[in-house]
Amino acid sequence: MLEMSWHGFASYSGMAREHRIQESELHYHIIARCNNRAFHFETGEDFEIYLGLLRLFKKKHQFQLFNYELMNSHVHLFLQPSPQISLGKTMHAINWHFSNGYNKRKKRKGHFWMGRYKSIPVDTDEHALTLMRYINRNAVRAKMVPKPGDWKYSGYRFYAFGEPNDLLDPHPTYLGLAENEETRRTYYQRFVCQVLPEDDVRESRWSESRYIGSPQFGQKLGLEK
Repeated sequence: MLEMSWHGFASYSGMAREHRIQESELHYHIIARCNNRAFHFETGEDFEIYLGLLRLFKKKHQFQLFNYELMNSHVHLFLQPSPQISLGKTMHAINWHFSNGYNKRKKRKGHFWMGRYKSIPVDTDEHALTLMRYINRNAVRAKMVPKPGDWKYSGYRFYAFGEPNDLLDPHPTYLGLAENEETRRTYYQRFVCQVLPEDDVRESRWSESRYIGSPQFGQKLGLEK
């Protein structure tokens, strides 16, 4: 009598295995902090050079960038990696070129970044817009500007005012807000600019969690909070 293992039976009978989520299918909240939380982004030139590197490697690596906010001591990105090039290679390329160039320009030595960047998978169906709101309120939360639109180094103006920005790809959740672009912009403006009780606090769920989403989403990733 022929014996067959469960694994063999599953393969033989064509039973579908549970899909394992690939890195390139996920959207990530990326946080890269300057060493010792120092304000290394000191001038407009520093910000523009980092944006230029994002533009260069977005073209080379073909990742999607949905949103960003560059601060004096850290960087927030919301992106989806390319299927061809890993997230690790992309972030290493961007951050290495920036830190190397920065040290040469400033005639300094030592680490620019505080260890490895954080990459937090995001359950985009339910959490994308709230995360984008959190990202685009960073400069307001830090009391650098009174309104999100006052901070130049951010994706907010692209979504809220339709300001041209060749770095950004509209997030699908944003596009699903309404069929009309003007309505989408108005909704995003109101959503980001409304003041909530927790807005003055840096919430760990957006920056410290292993993933952003439901427990079921974490289970699919094989992660626990």
